[in-house]
Amino acid sequence: MKLPCEMGLAPMAGYTDRVFRHISYEYGACFAYTEMLSAESVLKRFDLVENYLPHEEPFTGIQIYGRDPEKIASAGEKLQSFGKWIDLNAGCPIKKVTKKGMGGALLKDLELLYDIVREMKKRISIPVSVKTRLGWDSENEAKIYWTLVESGADMVAIHARTVVQGFSGKPNWKALSKIIEHPVPLLVSGDIFKPEDALKALNESRADGILIARGAVGNPWIFSQVRSILRGEAYTEPGFEERLSVFERHIREEYDFKGERGIVEIRKFVSGYTHSLPHSREFRVRFMKVRDLKETLELIEDYRRFLRSYLSKSAEDESHSREDQYHDERI
Repeated sequence: MKLPCEMGLAPMAGYTDRVFRHISYEYGACFAYTEMLSAESVLKRFDLVENYLPHEEPFTGIQIYGRDPEKIASAGEKLQSFGKWIDLNAGCPIKKVTKKGMGGALLKDLELLYDIVREMKKRISIPVSVKTRLGWDSENEAKIYWTLVESGADMVAIHARTVVQGFSGKPNWKALSKIIEHPVPLLVSGDIFKPEDALKALNESRADGILIARGAVGNPWIFSQVRSILRGEAYTEPGFEERLSVFERHIREEYDFKGERGIVEIRKFVSGYTHSLPHSREFRVRFMKVRDLKETLELIEDYRRFLRSYLSKSAEDESHSREDQYHDERI
């Protein structure tokens, strides 16, 4: 399986909808995944999953989860005309998923995991990939990778933690370097929050590419920044005007896509979009209380005007401070 480049947006339930994917593509992601879809839902209520599918996107894979090889393969077969590839979730650590033997729980039974991917490859005509973890409760990445290669997987992405770890502790990017050969592409993910993290993760894991997840939430600029740093070039941080403009666009598009529900769901992005901005905590508190589009956009415009005034005054005060310091030194 050949990817457009080595950097993509990881699948995240509740986050990577078509609006966020479109924005991520615009700012440099080369590929992306949908939110994970239940194989059961695809087969029984396809109308409920249609809005999750790729829409006018360059290179998006559709992620599904389940436990029954036949059902997963059938679901993948039904979805294959909508995406560039089908991805199997074998790494989700959420208890409501693992307690049913799905997601990361598949790593407890590598024979079953092999059978699932094997059946998918028989039935699905486009590439099949797997997103997984280092192991269930201990690192077993090499065995997992080769099991998937032997089953016919076209690409493997590994979050560098075990399932039991969830999102706690630090990811062990170096563990992937034990997989010496890569007959199919190997991607690394886990705690890539800054461009420098991406470079370090690639160097330590020796993977073929990276997936950026939480580091892109409210921060789509990370993709273009990573592209710059991988080329050995300097990167820039967006100013508050650009941050708020993209945030505002994100809100409008979510509203067009989901209605009032989109206004509530966008709350999970506010921290990223306003990260490090002056008095952002107060803004976030107010933002969590708004429920309609008009009030939301008015709040952002108020914050924009405040920042213009605040930063202008700060720059003026700093200039006066430098003048005073110069005057003191002259005296």
